[in-house]
Amino acid sequence: MSELVAITIDDIEYQVPAGVPLSEAARKYLGIEIPVFCAHPKLDPLGACRMCLVEMEGRGGRWSIVTACTTMVADGMKFRYTSESATQAREDTLEFLLVNHPLDCPICDKGGECPLQDQVMAHGSGESRFSEDKVHKQKRYPISDLILLDQERCILCWRCIRYLDEWEDKPQLGLYHRGSETVIEKFSNEPVDAKTSGNIIDLCPVGALTNRVSRFGYRPWELTSTDSICVHCSQGCNVRLDTRLHELRRIVARENMAVNDEWICDKGRFVHGFVDHPDRLKQPLVRDVEGRLQETTWQDALEVVADQLTAIVERQGGDAVGAIGSAKLSNEAAYLFQKFMRSLVGTNNVDHKGGSAVLADPRGLSNLRDVEDSDVIVLVGFDPAEELPVMDLFIRRTVVRKGAKLVVLHPRKIEDTRYPAAYLPYMPGAEVELLAEMSRALLQVSTIRERVAKAHGFDDLVAWLGNEPAGQEVSAVAQLIAGAERAIILYGPALVSGPGGENNRWALDNFARLAGCADRTYYIAPEANSVGVRDMGLLPHQHSGHTAVTDEATRDRLRRLWGGSLPPNEGLSYSGMLNAAGSGHLAALYLVGSDPVSEGPAGRSAIERAEFVVVQDMFLTETAALADVVLPAVSWAESDGTYTNLERRVQRAPRALQKPQSRALPDWRILTQLAQSWPGMVGDIADSGNRKGKKRRKEGLPPKRWTYASAQAVLDEISKAVSGYGDISWSELGDLGKQCNGGQSGGRSQRFVVPGTLGFRDAGSAATYRLASGNVLFDSGTLVQATEATYGIAAPLVVGINPVDSAREMLAGGEQVVVSSINGSLTLAVDLDERVRPGTLWISYSLLGAPVEALLGTDDSIGIPVQLSKAE
Repeated sequence: MSELVAITIDDIEYQVPAGVPLSEAARKYLGIEIPVFCAHPKLDPLGACRMCLVEMEGRGGRWSIVTACTTMVADGMKFRYTSESATQAREDTLEFLLVNHPLDCPICDKGGECPLQDQVMAHGSGESRFSEDKVHKQKRYPISDLILLDQERCILCWRCIRYLDEWEDKPQLGLYHRGSETVIEKFSNEPVDAKTSGNIIDLCPVGALTNRVSRFGYRPWELTSTDSICVHCSQGCNVRLDTRLHELRRIVARENMAVNDEWICDKGRFVHGFVDHPDRLKQPLVRDVEGRLQETTWQDALEVVADQLTAIVERQGGDAVGAIGSAKLSNEAAYLFQKFMRSLVGTNNVDHKGGSAVLADPRGLSNLRDVEDSDVIVLVGFDPAEELPVMDLFIRRTVVRKGAKLVVLHPRKIEDTRYPAAYLPYMPGAEVELLAEMSRALLQVSTIRERVAKAHGFDDLVAWLGNEPAGQEVSAVAQLIAGAERAIILYGPALVSGPGGENNRWALDNFARLAGCADRTYYIAPEANSVGVRDMGLLPHQHSGHTAVTDEATRDRLRRLWGGSLPPNEGLSYSGMLNAAGSGHLAALYLVGSDPVSEGPAGRSAIERAEFVVVQDMFLTETAALADVVLPAVSWAESDGTYTNLERRVQRAPRALQKPQSRALPDWRILTQLAQSWPGMVGDIADSGNRKGKKRRKEGLPPKRWTYASAQAVLDEISKAVSGYGDISWSELGDLGKQCNGGQSGGRSQRFVVPGTLGFRDAGSAATYRLASGNVLFDSGTLVQATEATYGIAAPLVVGINPVDSAREMLAGGEQVVVSSINGSLTLAVDLDERVRPGTLWISYSLLGAPVEALLGTDDSIGIPVQLSKAE
């Protein structure tokens, strides 16, 4: 806190920090609530609404009316808040605001939680001296596909304008016309496209800005609110889920300064239609003798799963079964899934897409807000605007407000390249070459060479790098990074996935060590629980806590906790299981929240060839439609659970609602009940009439270890099983979560490693492109498609190509083309995109009906050669 100064309000002297606005000092330190509309603690002071008027003593003892939100307090200042003049000034402001403001509170979404209503009650005169007809303006004016503006309700506080300008750095709204005709309007009639634009709905002090997804779907006083987190990406933004009549009516931001400040992205706010979608699975399904999926009871469905898996294990061994999870699962579900497979089925064939194939440092970001303390930010294969928009707010604000320099290494000219100190594009698959060139440039700095010359592997690295001089732009970037005091490197999964992932990782580590920021180089995991499911052991080569499955001491410790015996050999990876099932070498697959059929021919072949397939999901996905048993799961909003975000903050997601007409269950409970139906287990089961359970109890088989009554009980066991989670409990997490180290501690190694070389197979044509791909905020996947309002903004089924290449190929925008690789082909429309590097093609992940995985293969071979031809 800054130094304290003495001010006087209504003849009472107070001590407050110097240099803060009077309105903030009065509210925060004195408990005096000076009313405001335009002022907001996260926005710059403006003084537009005139609601916070007070009297201030000036020279010669003269008193004048001033705005409290723009008046910075200093020692000796005197104010009058309750004087007749100040009170009348505030009443007049409200009277003017109500001249044209519609009195439609009963149908306004803000009714019941509206600051204008509250302030009229607290500060209004109770009558109006105006009798003129109200000015009428547009009532449903779309400023974007997701936000509607009621121009009549707008009180011109500028909050929406200022948020887009000050935080998004996208001045896309402004004031037009004059006097009573003044309105908020889009610049150049272009819709607002900021990825966090929905925050202006929360900021709006009246009901002028409304959420198109939840508009007129609730009355605020009828809602039940639950503090939770968003599960669309790994940032874990804090949100509030508002429910009514067993439906999720809206999602709003919740403040957690360590994670998301008080902002959320538009996907987290608007994409929740899947929770209440009528196509959700409600009852277990089992395929009958005629090949049709038929509804059945939980008892019968679980008996089928237990009997079939048991028969396969007895006949072929546990390694004939594969388990594929998802990085969207809660910690509790992921933990029980791998425990079930290892301790009961007897296999380490456990993985998830983006799991063992991603060769990233598992420690994650130390602190999300560390980004704001950096003077140079390097993005490598990471597009925060699309992948983590709220983190991108922090990055942009650091660049714009604090002068940090941004360096972008990406095969596509991403949105944040409008800021960079440098943009270094690279051909997908040539990451090692660029990083090596940057390393050579750093070695030209004598102080760097002296600092690392004695590090293990330095001489080998120098010999491998060679003496070829770096390009001028790369050298300039190296000098910038070398001169930084707090440089930070953020990289994404595209850099460390696929055949080149290991080499890329070593090349990046070498560069980071030379740059002196090895301890500030962080992997940015993409999905909601990418970090947590790894910590839980949803990997074929590691147990919970990142210990090797081959480690005997770890197996002994888990055997004592779990019972049973644990296999000592490493299991098959995600792609290994799909390939093994597709070739007939894996008899059974159990999939939780995973849909490989939608990703291309390899997934379909695996599901069709497997002898027995179980799918546990919310929807009848393409994979579920081919399964032998389908177990209906609930969404994150309907189950207690925890998630570990990219900075290793474990956060609670409590159950916010339930569906009385559905028999779907939480993932952790399904796995618990299945385990209780497993041969050798004793105790209560899903249905007390289960004959096999009675027989086991009678025979007195070993005591069961699956007696979880709640998700909280599972978390208690996680605290015993998973290194780094030992001090984690549901109650201790509170509403803001708690960071853990996940069993990872200490600094990065200072050892240099020489990367190998990698060459992709030639596609056999001179007209060969390299394929680049990445996540976009609004893909066309299942969750986005379940929210009708997002249809217009979902990623189109297109292939991006640089206009130079399209001209050479004589292709017009919108023309249908076939893109093919050694793995498959896709037919897509051409999108002429200058952001795409010449010689490359860009296809987004999660395009409905056109999965880029069909070209990449199961190992996500970013940079793979592809061919382009006109569709017939």
